[in-house]
Amino acid sequence: MSMLASSIAIKGLPMLHMEDKVSFALQCMEDFDVQHLAVVKDDYFIGLANKSDLLDTDEAHTLETLSDQFLRIGLAGTAHFLSALDLFTKHHLSLLPVLNEQQECIGVITQQHLNDNLAQYLGVAKPGAILVLSISPFQYSLAEMSRIVETNNAQIVQFNSFFDEATGALIVTLKLNRDEAAAIIATFERYDYQVLHYFGTSPLNNDIEDHYHHLMNYLDV
Repeated sequence: MSMLASSIAIKGLPMLHMEDKVSFALQCMEDFDVQHLAVVKDDYFIGLANKSDLLDTDEAHTLETLSDQFLRIGLAGTAHFLSALDLFTKHHLSLLPVLNEQQECIGVITQQHLNDNLAQYLGVAKPGAILVLSISPFQYSLAEMSRIVETNNAQIVQFNSFFDEATGALIVTLKLNRDEAAAIIATFERYDYQVLHYFGTSPLNNDIEDHYHHLMNYLDV
């Protein structure tokens, strides 16, 4: 899949104009189930109209009367599509305009469309075990982690990390190309990696399942 914002921008949602009535804008938002719509002038992006602002305005007024309340938020078509995630989160958006170099609106990214592409990017539908490791930032070595996985006849197909300020540890999430990972977990632990979580099929799950059945049997007594 292409990583550019322009490649996932969709068309088909209406774009508003300054001379449009507030009532028309509200109807468009209702029809397409969004809280925002792009306002353009000759295709040039002016800003995002927010439904909550429109609801506080006389429906007979034009959008021009609200121009100072428009959100000037857009994403360059040449940006990585993951940049959209940050803007959606920071500004609580329902859609995000995608702009070309001339600042023309070439399409939008909706929240659902972003979620779909993010799921594809992360490969969430593909089978494979997921390991969550906690390591010291000074211990971090992607080469070593790859070597540990590969010596157990597997590969890392997805990698993410973040710094846990509360503990000072680096939390690393690995997705593998196979479901069973008991030997890989054992190797990580032998190299002093702390395995926080494991998701997949492995004998490790048997202990949890046994405890569950013991609890259920106890409750039946």
